[in-house]
Amino acid sequence: MNFQRSNLNSNEYTQLVCKTRQQLSSEFGWRSVQTFRTKLKQCGINLPSGSVTPKWQKIIYDSLGYPNGVSKKAFKEV
Repeated sequence: MNFQRSNLNSNEYTQLVCKTRQQLSSEFGWRSVQTFRTKLKQCGINLPSGSVTPKWQKIIYDSLGYPNGVSKKAFKEV
């Protein structure tokens, strides 16, 4: 099947991918990754090294809140 993006609504087109700490920091509106690390530490979250997987993103979003542009529904099955 060949789907075109215009034929899918936003809920059907969501694809979860690994993100960098900088990308996550930017989603929350923080200019510094250090601020992101501080917030994680305050929540007791100790991320493993490397890219942040969708599983860890869900943990972060559940603790810090879902920023604008991130759908809670997308992480329902994670």
